[in-house]
Amino acid sequence: MQALLKIADAIEVVLRRIADAGAWAFIACIAVITIDVVTRKFGFQLPQLGSTRLQELEWHLHTVLFCTWLGYAYIRNAHIRIDVFIGGLSPRGRLWLELGCCIAFALPYLLIATPYAQEFFLVSFRQGESSDAPTGLPSRWIVKGFLYLGFLTVFAAVLAVMARCVVALFGTPEQAERAYTPFATKS
Repeated sequence: MQALLKIADAIEVVLRRIADAGAWAFIACIAVITIDVVTRKFGFQLPQLGSTRLQELEWHLHTVLFCTWLGYAYIRNAHIRIDVFIGGLSPRGRLWLELGCCIAFALPYLLIATPYAQEFFLVSFRQGESSDAPTGLPSRWIVKGFLYLGFLTVFAAVLAVMARCVVALFGTPEQAERAYTPFATKS
Protein backbone atom coordinates (compact mmCIF):
# COMPACT_ATOMS: atom_id res chain seq x y z
CA MET A 1 0.00 0.00 0.00
CA GLN A 2 2.88 2.35 0.72
CA ALA A 3 4.15 1.78 -2.81
CA LEU A 4 0.76 2.82 -4.24
CA LEU A 5 0.84 6.00 -2.15
CA LYS A 6 4.37 6.80 -3.33
CA ILE A 7 3.35 6.27 -6.95
CA ALA A 8 0.27 8.49 -6.48
CA ASP A 9 2.41 11.15 -4.77
CA ALA A 10 4.98 11.09 -7.59
CA ILE A 11 2.29 11.37 -10.28
CA GLU A 12 0.68 14.27 -8.44
CA VAL A 13 3.99 16.15 -8.16
CA VAL A 14 4.54 15.82 -11.92
CA LEU A 15 0.96 16.89 -12.67
CA ARG A 16 1.32 19.91 -10.40
CA ARG A 17 4.53 20.96 -12.15
CA ILE A 18 2.89 20.61 -15.56
CA ALA A 19 -0.08 22.68 -14.35
CA ASP A 20 2.20 25.33 -12.85
CA ALA A 21 4.13 25.62 -16.11
CA GLY A 22 0.90 25.74 -18.12
CA ALA A 23 -0.50 28.46 -15.89
CA TRP A 24 1.86 30.95 -17.54
CA ALA A 25 -0.29 30.57 -20.65
CA PHE A 26 -2.97 32.48 -18.74
CA ILE A 27 -0.74 35.55 -18.43
CA ALA A 28 0.26 35.26 -22.09
CA CYS A 29 -3.39 34.89 -23.08
CA ILE A 30 -4.34 38.04 -21.19
CA ALA A 31 -1.58 39.94 -22.99
CA VAL A 32 -2.59 38.60 -26.41
CA ILE A 33 -6.28 39.41 -25.85
CA THR A 34 -5.38 42.91 -24.68
CA ILE A 35 -3.18 43.53 -27.73
CA ASP A 36 -5.91 42.18 -30.03
CA VAL A 37 -8.58 44.40 -28.47
CA VAL A 38 -6.39 47.53 -28.49
CA THR A 39 -5.20 47.07 -32.08
CA ARG A 40 -8.78 46.49 -33.29
CA LYS A 41 -10.20 49.42 -31.31
CA PHE A 42 -7.63 51.87 -32.61
CA GLY A 43 -7.33 50.37 -36.08
CA PHE A 44 -3.64 49.58 -36.27
CA GLN A 45 -1.64 46.36 -36.57
CA LEU A 46 1.66 45.23 -35.20
CA PRO A 47 4.10 43.84 -37.77
CA GLN A 48 3.58 40.08 -38.25
CA LEU A 49 0.72 40.09 -35.69
CA GLY A 50 -2.51 40.63 -37.57
CA SER A 51 -5.88 39.98 -36.04
CA THR A 52 -6.03 36.43 -37.44
CA ARG A 53 -2.75 35.45 -35.83
CA LEU A 54 -3.72 37.03 -32.53
CA GLN A 55 -7.07 35.26 -32.45
CA GLU A 56 -5.46 31.93 -33.30
CA LEU A 57 -2.83 32.52 -30.63
CA GLU A 58 -5.64 33.17 -28.14
CA TRP A 59 -7.22 29.76 -28.71
CA HIS A 60 -3.81 28.09 -28.79
CA LEU A 61 -3.04 29.56 -25.37
CA HIS A 62 -6.48 28.55 -24.07
CA THR A 63 -5.73 25.01 -25.27
CA VAL A 64 -2.36 25.00 -23.52
CA LEU A 65 -3.94 26.22 -20.30
CA PHE A 66 -6.81 23.74 -20.42
CA CYS A 67 -4.72 20.72 -21.42
CA THR A 68 -1.99 21.31 -18.85
CA TRP A 69 -4.57 21.57 -16.08
CA LEU A 70 -6.80 18.59 -16.97
CA GLY A 71 -4.96 15.95 -14.95
CA TYR A 72 -4.20 18.23 -12.03
CA ALA A 73 -7.83 19.33 -11.81
CA TYR A 74 -8.91 15.68 -11.53
CA ILE A 75 -6.54 14.85 -8.67
CA ARG A 76 -7.65 18.05 -6.90
CA ASN A 77 -11.27 16.95 -7.33
CA ALA A 78 -12.01 20.18 -9.21
CA HIS A 79 -14.10 18.51 -11.90
CA ILE A 80 -17.87 18.38 -12.04
CA ARG A 81 -19.62 15.78 -9.94
CA ILE A 82 -23.24 14.71 -10.15
CA ASP A 83 -24.38 14.86 -6.53
CA VAL A 84 -27.56 12.92 -7.30
CA PHE A 85 -25.45 9.77 -7.59
CA ILE A 86 -23.11 10.31 -4.65
CA GLY A 87 -25.21 12.40 -2.26
CA GLY A 88 -26.54 9.48 -0.23
CA LEU A 89 -23.41 7.33 -0.32
CA SER A 90 -21.06 6.71 2.57
CA PRO A 91 -17.40 7.69 2.14
CA ARG A 92 -16.56 4.03 1.36
CA GLY A 93 -19.41 3.91 -1.12
CA ARG A 94 -18.04 7.01 -2.84
CA LEU A 95 -14.60 5.40 -3.03
CA TRP A 96 -16.08 2.26 -4.55
CA LEU A 97 -18.04 4.33 -7.06
CA GLU A 98 -14.95 6.37 -7.96
CA LEU A 99 -12.83 3.26 -8.43
CA GLY A 100 -15.55 1.50 -10.40
CA CYS A 101 -16.10 4.46 -12.70
CA CYS A 102 -12.36 4.82 -13.28
CA ILE A 103 -12.20 1.15 -14.30
CA ALA A 104 -15.46 1.04 -16.28
CA PHE A 105 -15.39 4.45 -17.97
CA ALA A 106 -12.20 6.50 -17.63
CA LEU A 107 -9.60 3.86 -18.44
CA PRO A 108 -11.42 2.39 -21.48
CA TYR A 109 -12.06 5.87 -22.87
CA LEU A 110 -8.44 6.93 -22.35
CA LEU A 111 -7.07 3.68 -23.78
CA ILE A 112 -9.10 4.28 -26.94
CA ALA A 113 -8.79 8.08 -27.28
CA THR A 114 -5.12 8.59 -26.34
CA PRO A 115 -3.68 6.74 -29.37
CA TYR A 116 -5.95 8.83 -31.61
CA ALA A 117 -4.69 12.03 -29.98
CA GLN A 118 -1.12 10.82 -30.47
CA GLU A 119 -1.73 10.10 -34.15
CA PHE A 120 -3.54 13.45 -34.55
CA PHE A 121 -0.41 15.16 -33.22
CA LEU A 122 2.12 13.03 -35.15
CA VAL A 123 0.38 13.44 -38.52
CA SER A 124 0.25 17.20 -37.99
CA PHE A 125 3.92 17.24 -37.01
CA ARG A 126 5.06 15.14 -39.99
CA GLN A 127 3.08 17.32 -42.39
CA GLY A 128 4.30 20.55 -40.84
CA GLU A 129 0.67 21.60 -40.58
CA SER A 130 -0.10 25.29 -40.24
CA SER A 131 -3.22 27.40 -40.14
CA ASP A 132 -5.64 27.25 -43.05
CA ALA A 133 -5.76 31.04 -43.00
CA PRO A 134 -3.11 32.67 -45.23
CA THR A 135 -2.12 35.01 -42.39
CA GLY A 136 -2.56 32.40 -39.64
CA LEU A 137 -0.01 30.80 -37.36
CA PRO A 138 2.46 28.17 -38.50
CA SER A 139 3.20 24.96 -36.58
CA ARG A 140 -0.34 23.84 -35.75
CA TRP A 141 1.21 20.59 -34.49
CA ILE A 142 2.29 22.34 -31.29
CA VAL A 143 -1.26 22.90 -30.09
CA LYS A 144 -2.19 19.36 -31.15
CA GLY A 145 0.72 18.12 -29.05
CA PHE A 146 -0.83 19.82 -26.04
CA LEU A 147 -4.07 17.95 -26.70
CA TYR A 148 -2.09 14.70 -26.57
CA LEU A 149 -0.38 15.89 -23.38
CA GLY A 150 -3.82 16.57 -21.90
CA PHE A 151 -4.86 12.96 -22.47
CA LEU A 152 -1.62 11.74 -20.92
CA THR A 153 -2.09 13.89 -17.82
CA VAL A 154 -5.67 12.65 -17.36
CA PHE A 155 -4.46 9.06 -17.76
CA ALA A 156 -1.80 9.62 -15.09
CA ALA A 157 -4.35 11.33 -12.82
CA VAL A 158 -6.78 8.43 -13.15
CA LEU A 159 -4.02 6.01 -12.14
CA ALA A 160 -3.17 8.17 -9.11
CA VAL A 161 -6.81 8.42 -8.05
CA MET A 162 -7.29 4.68 -8.48
CA ALA A 163 -4.20 4.01 -6.35
CA ARG A 164 -5.55 6.28 -3.61
CA CYS A 165 -8.96 4.59 -3.76
CA VAL A 166 -7.38 1.14 -3.40
CA VAL A 167 -5.31 2.30 -0.42
CA ALA A 168 -8.30 3.99 1.21
CA LEU A 169 -10.44 0.89 0.73
CA PHE A 170 -7.94 -1.84 1.60
CA GLY A 171 -5.15 -0.18 3.58
CA THR A 172 -4.72 0.37 7.29
CA PRO A 173 -6.68 3.26 8.84
CA GLU A 174 -3.48 5.37 8.83
CA GLN A 175 -2.84 4.61 5.16
CA ALA A 176 -6.47 5.28 4.33
CA GLU A 177 -6.29 8.66 6.05
CA ARG A 178 -3.08 9.54 4.18
CA ALA A 179 -4.66 8.44 0.89
CA TYR A 180 -7.63 10.70 1.55
CA THR A 181 -5.58 13.77 2.55
CA PRO A 182 -5.98 16.52 -0.05
CA PHE A 183 -2.93 17.02 -2.23
CA ALA A 184 -2.57 20.66 -1.24
CA THR A 185 -1.92 19.82 2.42
CA LYS A 186 0.73 17.14 1.84
CA SER A 187 4.32 18.01 2.59
